[in-house]
Amino acid sequence: MTFKIMITEFITKHGFQKIGSYCLDQNKSVHRRAEVLVTKRKPLVYAIFSGDTCKYIGKTVQGYSRPLGYHKNDVMKDVRDGIERELHLGNEVTVYAKEEGLWLSYEGLTINVIEGIEQALVTTYRPEWNNFVADRGTLVGLRA
Repeated sequence: MTFKIMITEFITKHGFQKIGSYCLDQNKSVHRRAEVLVTKRKPLVYAIFSGDTCKYIGKTVQGYSRPLGYHKNDVMKDVRDGIERELHLGNEVTVYAKEEGLWLSYEGLTINVIEGIEQALVTTYRPEWNNFVADRGTLVGLRA
């Protein structure tokens, strides 16, 4: 079951910012509208929304090109096809990312908590396009 959350509540609660959206052109092809420099590489956790429904949560070290490149992604077909389907239904598809607070300091060590944040968000919101095994509360088949 996917849980609905208002986008404004999600981004405020978890520190995400809008980085772009997907749209259809006059030929009904999917395109992205980036609000950031897509080529900048950096680790981040991201969420794709259709309306007020979180459809996918992921992590990457590739920066903005990953969450804003699904319209050309032949590997992550569920996400790519889901974006296209939502747009053809007339829904707005927006992309948000969290860039801050992804590292913790512990006894002089810097710890990357990106995967933990991603898993906690997927477990909480259970996005439709993530692979979630509800009976065990675990994620399966997530790709970076």
